[in-house]
Amino acid sequence: MSKFLQDLLEPANGSLRPQPLDPLKVISGKIVACDPLTSTLEAFEYTIQPGTYPVYAWHSEQAGAIAGAELRLSDNKPVRWELAVRPGQDASTLKEDELFGYPVDAGIGSFADQEAISSMEALDQKLQEELGDEYISMYDDLVADILDEHDGVWGNLTSDEETGVNVVMFTSGFGDGFYASYWGIDENDEVVSLLTDFQVVQ
Repeated sequence: MSKFLQDLLEPANGSLRPQPLDPLKVISGKIVACDPLTSTLEAFEYTIQPGTYPVYAWHSEQAGAIAGAELRLSDNKPVRWELAVRPGQDASTLKEDELFGYPVDAGIGSFADQEAISSMEALDQKLQEELGDEYISMYDDLVADILDEHDGVWGNLTSDEETGVNVVMFTSGFGDGFYASYWGIDENDEVVSLLTDFQVVQ
């Protein structure tokens, strides 16, 4: 278990600070954690109840960066973590230094309903049609402005106005890399949160 995950179970001297972000709308129950600008990843195997859930960024005061992000599914506290896997992945096959996770190439991680990620392609196409020759990229023409609303640290992108599904984005620690996500399990063996560790706390 990483020090970050351990610190969340046993908070010590206020080294981690939670920042509430905008809530996430879930309509399919299938959750994706990904770099939203490059992802074609499947949702996690475990599904959650549709609804609206709070999202938090966990800041490391020592490192001056977001150490992780959490999708909170319950007020109950986790007592242990389990690696979040996608269909076809088996955590028992991993070697000691291996993880399942997602690659980040744009310095951004996110939580989203699978429907929200699926609609990103149509949103990008619409952007290209509207801007024509002035189109640069989804990041330059849309996402950067959304992040700037919150000092470049996080943003909330509604990817489908009709359903209202959104992608809650946040800077991924120190930037690009490969990051694992974990289900938080409470003392009743219920899943109460989903957390991505950006490997900032060593």
